[in-house]
Amino acid sequence: MVRRGAFDFDVAVIGGGSGGYAAARTAAAGGAKTVVIEGGAEVGGLCILRGCMPTKALLYAAEVRQLARHSRTFGIHAGKVGFDFSAVMERKKRLIQEFADYRAGQLSSGKFEFIRENARFVDSHTLKLGGAKQVTASHFVIATGSVVAPSPLQQLQDLGYWTSDDALRLDRLPKSLIVLGAGAVGVELAQFFQRLDVEVTLVQRSSHILKGEETAAAEVVENVLRREGMRVFTDTKLTGATRHDGLKVIHFEH
Repeated sequence: MVRRGAFDFDVAVIGGGSGGYAAARTAAAGGAKTVVIEGGAEVGGLCILRGCMPTKALLYAAEVRQLARHSRTFGIHAGKVGFDFSAVMERKKRLIQEFADYRAGQLSSGKFEFIRENARFVDSHTLKLGGAKQVTASHFVIATGSVVAPSPLQQLQDLGYWTSDDALRLDRLPKSLIVLGAGAVGVELAQFFQRLDVEVTLVQRSSHILKGEETAAAEVVENVLRREGMRVFTDTKLTGATRHDGLKVIHFEH
């Protein structure tokens, strides 16, 4: 049994995103001396900066346009409904900055210590930070988020491609887009771009999109995507990627 007080902190949380903040808040509320260590260039975590919140901001903008384009369903005649992509992205950026600033304020509220440094383990109770600084703790929570997985196609690695992170930072729309993977992130981005007049093709390896969800529910979403003009291929096997006439081409068995 390690004697309490033998370390700098009872709990050290690595990562100041949603999970890290929740863990630190809970530990501190329970009386534990707590520190959060965040090494990212931005504060906020995956959900705020590159996940749930930016995608929902974009999806809502696309939904507003979609509703306006089909306003006759509600007895309203809106006429031709255009959009300003720069303004859509600027609104997303502004909203995310507000959320990130709020999270930074929560982390700096004084309920626990907040350190902006990268951290790595030296031993089971010690973290090395920048320079010669070290932090010791009795317990650790690792909440460092995730990174985008590389493309499964080596040819695509050579040709170049966008990750979901890249898609959230675009300054102009492509004419056409192939989305590889129809999980929640892929489907959200595919529908966003489709509703802003991009020609979208969605390619999924499993027998239906959103494979982690109920088949019946996934089929409803898939039917909506097809009805809106998206090409959707399921039960596929990727076989390669090439370039033809200036366009990137994905080859797959279906």
